[in-house]
Amino acid sequence: MTLSPSGQVFHQANRDEAIDHFYTWSSSEQWNPGHKGLDIELLHSADPKGFFYSTVEPSTDNKDDQADAQTSPHPKKDEVVSIVSAVRYGDDQGWIGYYIASPKYRGRGYGLATFTRAFDHLTPDTRESIGLDAVMAQVQNYRKSGFTQSSWLNERRHGSAVDLVETQERELADKITMNEVEGLVLLSDPKVDLEQLPGIEARYCGLKRAKFVKEWAQFHVNHADHHRFGVAFLSSDKKDEQSGKPLVLGYACVRPATSSYRVGPLYATDGDVAKKLLVKLAIEVVQAEKQSSLGVPLVFDIDIPDKNLAAVKIFDGLGWKNTFPCLRMWKGKVPEHDVNGVFGVTTLEIG
Repeated sequence: MTLSPSGQVFHQANRDEAIDHFYTWSSSEQWNPGHKGLDIELLHSADPKGFFYSTVEPSTDNKDDQADAQTSPHPKKDEVVSIVSAVRYGDDQGWIGYYIASPKYRGRGYGLATFTRAFDHLTPDTRESIGLDAVMAQVQNYRKSGFTQSSWLNERRHGSAVDLVETQERELADKITMNEVEGLVLLSDPKVDLEQLPGIEARYCGLKRAKFVKEWAQFHVNHADHHRFGVAFLSSDKKDEQSGKPLVLGYACVRPATSSYRVGPLYATDGDVAKKLLVKLAIEVVQAEKQSSLGVPLVFDIDIPDKNLAAVKIFDGLGWKNTFPCLRMWKGKVPEHDVNGVFGVTTLEIG
């Protein structure tokens, strides 16, 4: 905990505080976080020291502060006024997310002060690349803070999982259901080499975070009771040199959120593999919902890069509209990446 000259107190959120503040606040902003905050614990574990919130110590002797309090509300003692995450990945990457100030106290600098404190967590050592996904209204403000580079514009595509499997891709869905699509398996299948997944993400989107990627995959493995699923597409003739297992040509995950199911990531060598992975996820979710309803709408939200023309073609063809654009921005070097393999990013919250 640290205290600013203005009386603002900065705290590093523990697990329970992260679940409380970051899930509650992102829900109130209609960011559609994971169902009941089940994914916040995993996101927090990516960097337990990287989740910050701030409160303001009420002034008792400053007449100017007392006068201001008569015309505008002053935060109560221990009332949270802003949150932000600043997650470290290795020695040279970081990610800013969950940047929210309380609507009651916006315009007073509380959010920016917390952002600055969190940013300090990323920069004691040299950080080659620090990224974030910026809502369009804040792009210019982030540029003023040094985020002058960008890699792509995310488009949040939104569509019905039921229509996907029962109407739009009925033929493909029937083949998948009958196990007639060779190589398409759940991540829980013993043929899947989970050790390949971090390399796939690093190659396609540029983030190097092996521990988180494997934990994220495990979060989606064998959790049908929570309606979380992971799927992979395996090569029929190519093997990984180290494990001897089939080469993973793509993988994808889906989890229930507040107002939809969120797909992420969706990495694939091409559009054909990507569509098979997407339809497989939809089949699993629709079947799970029929067996035991969570009450989450059977629609998918997926954030795709505008520069991946194959991804744009898939979702344009499905009629899934872009409901929430945001710009992937960087301070420092843009990591090397191959956007043509990114058919859906992992999360906007921590990259």
